[in-house]
Amino acid sequence: MDRSNAFVLVGCVGAGKSSLFQALFDKDEPARKTQAVVFEGDRGVDTPGEFFSHPRMYTALIQTTADVGTLVYVHDGTEANFRMPPGLLSVYRGKRVVAVITKTDLPDCDADRAERLLRRNGFDGQIFRVSQADPDSIRRLRSELLPSTTNVRETQS
Repeated sequence: MDRSNAFVLVGCVGAGKSSLFQALFDKDEPARKTQAVVFEGDRGVDTPGEFFSHPRMYTALIQTTADVGTLVYVHDGTEANFRMPPGLLSVYRGKRVVAVITKTDLPDCDADRAERLLRRNGFDGQIFRVSQADPDSIRRLRSELLPSTTNVRETQS
């Protein structure tokens, strides 16, 4: 299966990857703790936070990201620390890397601080701010990650 147009969500446990994944694919079921890699056809991949958070799992993360075109680092906007291991997302050259700041609707979220943290740690690509309470923020990210499905969805509405 060709997944070069697909994206993969990576980030710490609790960053909001699974909730974001559900929202991007218009799933109404509640997000549950991701125990294994979840695929949405040939378009998207959700990874367990443990792949990202535990060095012994890095090989699983690297293998999972091998054939996708876009790596999406998901950062909890309420988190003041940057937990990405240095160089982890640059293992494969030529991939597009974007960041998403989640939970921007929560009172203890500081999205500006989170964006500064990402920039200080080498993110020079696009950074999206999203909230489950702001459907437009999800739509903007969806149109970036899933352009062909967004166009189909808009013409059907």
